[in-house]
Formats: sequence, C-alpha cells, structure tokens
Amino acid sequence: MMHTERLISWLAVIALSTALVAASKQTPEKASSEEPFRSFRVLDDKLTLLTNQQNALKAALNPVESGSESTADPSGDRTKACRSMNFTAAGIARIAGGLERLYKGRHQSFGVQMFRTMRIKAQGVRRDVNALAKAQTRSALDLATKRLDERIVSLVVQFQAASGGYGAVRCAPGSWTCCEPKRSKDSRQNEQLACAWGCVPRPKRCIGFVGPRIRAAQN
Repeated sequence: MMHTERLISWLAVIALSTALVAASKQTPEKASSEEPFRSFRVLDDKLTLLTNQQNALKAALNPVESGSESTADPSGDRTKACRSMNFTAAGIARIAGGLERLYKGRHQSFGVQMFRTMRIKAQGVRRDVNALAKAQTRSALDLATKRLDERIVSLVVQFQAASGGYGAVRCAPGSWTCCEPKRSKDSRQNEQLACAWGCVPRPKRCIGFVGPRIRAAQN
C-alpha cells in the first residue's frame, strides 16, 4: 500500500514538473504578446515610486542655507534615498531597454526610437542621482537637485507621450492596437516622440509600432 502511495506521489511530482517546464517555455511569448501595455503598467508604478522617493530625498537634504558654500556632507538618509532612486531608475531603464530590443526584433523602428529615448532618460536620472549623492557644498547640491528634477519631469513626460490613452483604446476582436506617431504637445527638444493609440486590422497597416492583439470574445 505504501509503495503504491509513493508511486502516485512520484508520478504527481513528474506531472507537475512537466507542467511547470511547459509553462516556463510559454511565458516569454505570452508576455511579449501583451507588450507594451504590460510594461506600461509596471512603468507607471515605478515612476510613481520614483517621484515618492524624490520627495523623500528632498526631505533628507541637510538644512543648510540655500546658495551658500557651506558644506553639505552626505547624510545616511540622503545616501539611502539616493540608493533607492538609483535602483528604481535602473529598473525603468531595464524595462525600456527590453522594449527597445523587442521592437528591434520586430523591425519597427519607431518603437525602437521611442523606448531608446526612454531608456536614455532613465539612465540620465541615475547619473543625476549619483551627482546629487556626491555633492559636497550647498550650491552643488542645489544645482544637482534642479537637474534631477528636470530629468525626472522629462522622463515622466516621455512615458506619458508613449502611453497616453492606451487604456482607452477599444478595438474590434482580432484587430491590433497600434501606436501612430504624433508630435508631443511638450515643446522641449527630444520629447517629440509620442503615440496616438488606435486600431488596425493587420500589423503591417501600423506605421508606428504595434501593441497587443485584441482576442476574440469567448463564448
């Protein structure tokens, strides 16, 4: 009896392992079919976290008279806040880089440009965070803080230009969501890459880059 129970348990483990292996093989393909909407949701959360961390960083800055050359020695709170922001910005850059590679593989150059721009901006945030972490005087700290603020705003604007309106797209089953290139309302340089999300019957009809295909309704 015990032998039979062990055999059943062993067969169950084998079946579960086989299912997990099969699922792991299907996951990347399924995940990529939901892009970039899947990544947009993650990026939105990370950008919200980044701005919250930015506020925490400002609260951690030493209360030295603004504009003076007084020393602004890095405190433990400032170091911790900078480390957290650096980690979050690195995650944003990594996701944007993954989308850049995805659309390079699909030969959709506008998608490559869109997410390369986002990746570069996220990497710029990391550089400015590092500069702020190393600032030794109040004037250097003020300058680094100003540059970081501008860089984060630029990153957020670029994300909004790419993702704006994607959640409101309503396409017929079987059609594809599509980012049609448009000019951003923001007039600053290098923030002209923007999407007007719509629907196309086939991927080749999309002159920008394609998003997820709308599945047929299940009966």
